[in-house]
Amino acid sequence: MKKVKKKGNRKRIRKLRPSRKLYMPYYSMIVILALFLIYIKYTGRIINDTAFNVVLFFAIVIIAVTEIHRIGESYHLTSSSVILDTGYFGILSKRMEFEAISDIQILQGPWQRLLNFGDVQLFKFGPGPIMKNINRPNAFVNELEQIIIKAKAGEHEEE
Repeated sequence: MKKVKKKGNRKRIRKLRPSRKLYMPYYSMIVILALFLIYIKYTGRIINDTAFNVVLFFAIVIIAVTEIHRIGESYHLTSSSVILDTGYFGILSKRMEFEAISDIQILQGPWQRLLNFGDVQLFKFGPGPIMKNINRPNAFVNELEQIIIKAKAGEHEEE
């Protein structure tokens, strides 16, 4: 495990963002439009400049919007807690200490299962925060459980 940053007495072990796999349908639309334009050019037909510019604008906007949406959420694992940050200008930050976590649940639909990403829900006494669209959620949950076990046993690293 790579140590990224130390804040006070907490080390940030890992930083996560939602998976780009969530946006596959949008990226597929861009690829289909690009292939369609290539096909039109290949068959010798003339592409209207306005149509080309609209497709190019659409592709740039879709990529920008998906990245902005993705940047709006981040998840941090520290040596003692999980921190969920959401927002662009005003940031809402939720912290859940490892000692308070009683259970972890993976939520995956068919599309998420096929592409190996999903939501991870943390529980205290009841349902807690959801970490949305995490890549390889099973491996992530296994890693998180090992960190929680170490933290509950008092073995988390301090410098």
